[in-house]
Amino acid sequence: MWSIKFVPGEYYKRSEIHDQFGGNRQRGISASAKEPVIFIFSGASGAQYGYSDDWNEEKTLFMYTGEGQIGDQVFSMGNKALRDHVNNSKDVLLFHHSKNGLYRFDDQLTLIGYETKQSLDREGNMREVIQFVFESSSYLTRSVEEELEGNKLTYDRSLDELKELALQDTSNGHDSVQMKRVKVRKRSEAIKLYARARADGTCEACEQPEPFEAKSGSSLEVHHMYRLSDGGPDHPEHVAAICPNCHARIHRGVDGMEYNETLIERILDKEDPFRMKYIH
Repeated sequence: MWSIKFVPGEYYKRSEIHDQFGGNRQRGISASAKEPVIFIFSGASGAQYGYSDDWNEEKTLFMYTGEGQIGDQVFSMGNKALRDHVNNSKDVLLFHHSKNGLYRFDDQLTLIGYETKQSLDREGNMREVIQFVFESSSYLTRSVEEELEGNKLTYDRSLDELKELALQDTSNGHDSVQMKRVKVRKRSEAIKLYARARADGTCEACEQPEPFEAKSGSSLEVHHMYRLSDGGPDHPEHVAAICPNCHARIHRGVDGMEYNETLIERILDKEDPFRMKYIH
């Protein structure tokens, strides 16, 4: 989880975003070098290169054209990062260009599919471009929580169900876009819901009751304890539901690294009974 919050509808200087997170300052797709997050910077100027980025009418799906102004677009660099962001535990954040270096934060996105299509490049030659189809994460969260809510029979049963969904394979295979959409959205949110259900209203770091009652049902924030290079793809054992104070301490405290290591050991201990259940 990234260490600062972006507010939908608020404007931010791109230079300050990169000062905080690193990443390429020129490309439309910019992966942070410091946090598990990928920024998409969208604007009207891309139309001349065959780019057509826009929301659908219901503002639940965002269509985004990959990077590369000349020749066929391929899955390398930013395009590869977007394609693999779910399995690599990278959040995707969408910003729209305004003026004077300001960008409006729109939403967090989750990839549900992509396709290639024909379009002209910067030099007027026909080529293949990649069009990613993302789902609004705010819509995803609401719909998945509603879907899972209807299946909860008992607390233990719902925790097992969330674990199964969180471990689900989300590789493309031969699934239709619709089927991948269902699998990705369930796994992405099930990991977060599982961590909060496992915490049961208590911060998994300081072991104190969550500090306030949230409209969403939990004020605990889901923290990814491993960087991609250390921990690999997202996994239920790699996340913890912690209070905002502990989350800030891990990311900005002088003892943040040590505190995170203690949390890792605590989560491994909590997961032992579940791990044995799935082994046997």
